[in-house]
Amino acid sequence: MMVKRLLSSGFMLMTLSAFFFALGDILIKLMSTALGAVQIAFVRFLFGALILLPVLLSSGQSLRGDSTNLLFLRGLIGTLAFFCLLKAIAMIPLSHAMVLFYTFPFFATFFSFLLLKEGLTKLEISLTIAGTIGIYILINPGSHAFTVGHIFGLMAACFAGLVMVLTRRLRKTNGPLIIYFYFCMVGGIASFPFFLEDFTFPDISQSSLLVLLAVLLLIAQVLLNQGFKYCKASEGAVILMSEVVFTGVAGVVIFHDAVSLNFWIGACLIVGSGIGLNVVTRPGRAP
Repeated sequence: MMVKRLLSSGFMLMTLSAFFFALGDILIKLMSTALGAVQIAFVRFLFGALILLPVLLSSGQSLRGDSTNLLFLRGLIGTLAFFCLLKAIAMIPLSHAMVLFYTFPFFATFFSFLLLKEGLTKLEISLTIAGTIGIYILINPGSHAFTVGHIFGLMAACFAGLVMVLTRRLRKTNGPLIIYFYFCMVGGIASFPFFLEDFTFPDISQSSLLVLLAVLLLIAQVLLNQGFKYCKASEGAVILMSEVVFTGVAGVVIFHDAVSLNFWIGACLIVGSGIGLNVVTRPGRAP
């Protein structure tokens, strides 16, 4: 009874999804010193595709999907977003990387206006400006703490925002599993040549962590898809931003991230504006 109630609670499902995504972020940070971004990404894509393939085949769904070109494009841009996020997590404090990544609602709003011709309200414009100010305060470009890792964090958010727009378009005619399968398939194909070039054989503990990462991210994605069935996109996206809280705590406790006043002010502006835009524009979550 409790499990059934859990599986039908949008709040619990989205919170658990954020928690499992945060666990994945922590593992990525732990592995980034020994394994490259390409190796981490390829294993994630490989296991995701291998697990989803029999599920799709057994359900009788066509692997072609609808709007195949758009599925490939979404998969490619999602892959770029994931690579940039991996680089950001490896190069800057985990808490900073995740706050910057959660600027994706600003980019989703921009791309919705640019590509889907969706109008912008004064509130959306105000929230976007506030979030942009928060980004500037957090990264403080003139300081010695600003690195290329911060740029990767913003690039990840930019690509993720575009993924949101493409996903909204694709969800009209495609299920969430086929969209995620294309993401894993395209990501695996795109990263495979680089994986072979930079391959270093992981030891047993590293191999175990890679497999665990793939499983955690898949669980998080399944919980995410299930959660959106029981809550509005705006509600789910706001709850999902608790990932910032989970990773922020982990960053301080596990990785001893420095959290200055600039970080808190910038983070509050970014997260607050992001929540506002999620409520107004209702984007989902990137992969």
